[in-house]
Amino acid sequence: MVATLVRAALAHRVPVLACLFFVAAAGAWALGQQNVDAYPDISAQMVEVVTTFPGRAPEEVERQVTIPIELALRTVPKVETLRSRTIFGLSVVSLIFEDGVDPWWARQRVQENLAGAELPEGATAELGPLATAYGEIFRYQLASDGTRDAMELRTLQDWVVIPRLLRVPGVAEVSNLGGDAKEIGVVFQPSQLQRFGLSVGDVIEAIQSNSGSAGGSVVNRGSFSFVVRGRGSIESAADLREIFLKSVGGTPVLLRDVATVEETAKLATGIFLKDDDDHAVEGIVLMRKGENPTQVLEGLHEAVAELGEGGLPEGVFLRPFYDRSELVQGTVHTVTHIVVTGITLVLLVLIFFLGRPSMALLVAATIPFALLFAIGMMYLTNIPLGLLSIGAIDFGIIADGAVIMAENIARRIGEAGRVPRRELIRHVLDAALEVESPLFLSMLLIVAAYLPLLTLEKIEGLLFRPMAMTMIFAVAGGLLFSLFAVPVLSTWILRNGYEEWENPLLRWFRPRYAAWVEALLRHRGKVAGLTVVAFAASMAVVLPRLGTEFLPYMDEGVIWVRANFPEGTSVEQSAAYGKRLRDLARELPEVDYVAVQVGRNDSGTDPFPPSRLEILIGPKPRAAWERFSTKHELVAAIGEKFRTEFPTTKFNFTQPIIDSVTEDTNGTSAHLALEISGADPATLLSLAQRATTVLASVPGASDVAIEQEGPQPQVVISADRARASRYGVKVAELTRMIDVAIGGEPLGVLYEGDRRFDITARFDRSALVSPEAIGQLPVHTESGGTVPLAQVATIEVVDGQTIVARENGQRRLTVRTDIVGRDQGSFVAEAKRRFEKEVELPAGYRVAWLGMFENLARAQRHFLLLIPATIGVIALVLLAAFRSLKTTLILLVPIPFAFAGGMIALYLRGMNLNVSTGVGLATVFAVSIMDGLLMVRGIDAWRLEGHSLDEAIVHGRMSRLRPILMTSAVAVLGLLPASLATGLGSDVQRPLATVIIWGLSSATLLTLFVVPVVYRILAPAGRGSERTIAAGQEAFD
Repeated sequence: MVATLVRAALAHRVPVLACLFFVAAAGAWALGQQNVDAYPDISAQMVEVVTTFPGRAPEEVERQVTIPIELALRTVPKVETLRSRTIFGLSVVSLIFEDGVDPWWARQRVQENLAGAELPEGATAELGPLATAYGEIFRYQLASDGTRDAMELRTLQDWVVIPRLLRVPGVAEVSNLGGDAKEIGVVFQPSQLQRFGLSVGDVIEAIQSNSGSAGGSVVNRGSFSFVVRGRGSIESAADLREIFLKSVGGTPVLLRDVATVEETAKLATGIFLKDDDDHAVEGIVLMRKGENPTQVLEGLHEAVAELGEGGLPEGVFLRPFYDRSELVQGTVHTVTHIVVTGITLVLLVLIFFLGRPSMALLVAATIPFALLFAIGMMYLTNIPLGLLSIGAIDFGIIADGAVIMAENIARRIGEAGRVPRRELIRHVLDAALEVESPLFLSMLLIVAAYLPLLTLEKIEGLLFRPMAMTMIFAVAGGLLFSLFAVPVLSTWILRNGYEEWENPLLRWFRPRYAAWVEALLRHRGKVAGLTVVAFAASMAVVLPRLGTEFLPYMDEGVIWVRANFPEGTSVEQSAAYGKRLRDLARELPEVDYVAVQVGRNDSGTDPFPPSRLEILIGPKPRAAWERFSTKHELVAAIGEKFRTEFPTTKFNFTQPIIDSVTEDTNGTSAHLALEISGADPATLLSLAQRATTVLASVPGASDVAIEQEGPQPQVVISADRARASRYGVKVAELTRMIDVAIGGEPLGVLYEGDRRFDITARFDRSALVSPEAIGQLPVHTESGGTVPLAQVATIEVVDGQTIVARENGQRRLTVRTDIVGRDQGSFVAEAKRRFEKEVELPAGYRVAWLGMFENLARAQRHFLLLIPATIGVIALVLLAAFRSLKTTLILLVPIPFAFAGGMIALYLRGMNLNVSTGVGLATVFAVSIMDGLLMVRGIDAWRLEGHSLDEAIVHGRMSRLRPILMTSAVAVLGLLPASLATGLGSDVQRPLATVIIWGLSSATLLTLFVVPVVYRILAPAGRGSERTIAAGQEAFD
């Protein structure tokens, strides 16, 4: 079949080239249409239900909101995990769906079930944005030149900036953090309420009944009709002040007589600090799932420019400080360097071996064609174009088929000399048919090696499945170019013949190689034995010393820090701590900017208490660094400063993307977390504290802490129904006063043009400074008098929950730790042993080990099956091709030594075994077969010509020396830049490339020196052997 196609291509050269050009042009067009990002979106499919229940303690929110929503959502299909977090006034319920679930279908099913949840009055539930943890692509600061205060900036944020950014196609949400949200405050004066005999409820009803509009239908007058409308809405603070409450002795009592009305700021749930600005306003832009990040960012840049050119008042500036395009551009720079350097090295190798630049350029042209073919196929199959996938491609492997084809054609034309065109095409056809079968089989083996990678799951699947598909498509494109373009174009390039050229190095190596192999063949038994011993000894030394981890560190460019201060710390005090941390980080000259987030954003998607800080640190470009050579050193220096200043505070250093993704997927962003679940909060806390002690004792543990904040003080006001009845106080009046006058619940809306601001009523904060002061607040009785609150209720200070975490219907606490100076695998094994030995779980309580380790354990189980499966698939393909078990065994010989070379390289470079290295092993197993295939086919060809076994081995190995050296050198040097790269986006590629380069190098040495020996031991000899080889060749072809 393939031979027929090659013949047809040479018979119709111009149409074939036109078709190949069309394929390349289509790939170039698809490149402009593809979603391009630094890394693929590795976040889980999740739907969040965000419910606000203002003024309620976490326990009340859990009981009245979180649990009813969990019960309503427990029947949603295809849900893997149902998780929730509850804090003061806020509940966030997260549903993690199975891989492959359509996000719109998932949201629809959640919405349908949510409609059946019975929620209390005042609770508002809505779905979170259609975005993933990976979708946080843009952060900015809204600042001024000093002419605008924090309230004015926040108002511009809410009514000018956010609406404009939401119009950008692909933006799912823009969240605000910081600034003073404007509201109209009605501050009660308790003494005045008592003076006029008014209750809190009386005033609230008066405010609510004095705000509204009416429709009066239509009035006709002559030939005209007039729309009648009544205006009663509150449009200014002056309108509020004039609201009528009651009449005392014929004198009206207005709202201004019992309360002050003023523009004020809402109680802050979060504060944002940026560099020198202590009252900054931040915007966080989330991209809708599945959108093209490059296009969304371009739209955001246009919107920002539009706002800067007149959309904002003079003296107000929108300053981006975190932009995903910087990561993309940095990764593009790294990948471009890798690609250009790799192609250049491949081109130099080809010129070195072939001697003619035109033939070298022909072979090198395989690389861009294969890439364009792959991009076109990815567009057709809807696979996002990740720069990680492109950077991890071994351009040498793609070009290996073209190398084999071009080298054989050049050799045959060189032997034939200058011939007429028709004769030239015949020689090209003969040369192409001579190698098309091994070339096709070699490419098929590479594809077969990548197929098991498509079974990877979760994060590793999302990360490496696109890379595997990219490589499969690129190999297919390279095969098309090798089989059709190289023979066709060779007929023009070599029309004047080809003078066989052998570089001096190869000329020097040939006789020595022949002598060395002859010596090895004379002692083939010892050589085989020593080879096995060397493999076993190297593995016995190296494998126990290799650590394990899930993924290598993936540099995002910036630093993300989490800090937990003591429970109950106010948002203002946490902000003071944040200022100090900001100043400490800025003392380092390598730091460009520091942004501090205190508490939570206004959208409620990050349910954090006021005691939690998140710090984004942006380093300067590496060229401007003075003291540090790596990012790890900079992080260590920042950590030392932070821990010295705040020795009892737990800090966690990570990066924004991986932090959000792992937290959403696993419930924690830690390297390792121990989740304890059960019913009683006190028992959970006791077990978590003991687990903290155990984990902290394991060498390598860093920043061990309970992830959820512990108990915090609460002022609990409980109605005393007996005393309330005695004084004639309705419990409803009592709870309403607590909800509104103390909690500050919104009562209505004030309109200023298109803008809306809440009207809230509350007591003056000076009346709420202590439990005793709260107890003196007046409560209205049925007789018209008042009694102090303490007379009809008990007021006490107790410890309550700061945050309530639940998973699959049970409360949980999580003990987290990071791992420093040690691999994840050995650390977790020791931590498990110590915990099982020192902590006994009560009945009804269970533990689960989570975090990045959970991903590692799953990936290890998968690769324990995947790598043998890859070798099995390769063996089956070889067996089906040759129908000879001995030939298959000969060709499989390089695989263990490719494995050994890769493992030794990891050990020497101080790298750990991880998913990236596993992918590299699958690749090198297939590529290592290619050289052995060339060797065996060369020897078999000489035997079929009637030569003896020993003569065939001599001539066969020498005839294949140059193509073996060429393919190996091209493959190794094509990936060498990726193994040495240190820029953004190179972290995952580096261990993968290291395994392939060293594994292929060791496999090549074995192919050149040991495969002839193994062939001599296993190959059939004597009578009938030629028939056996011929049958195998016929089956192969």
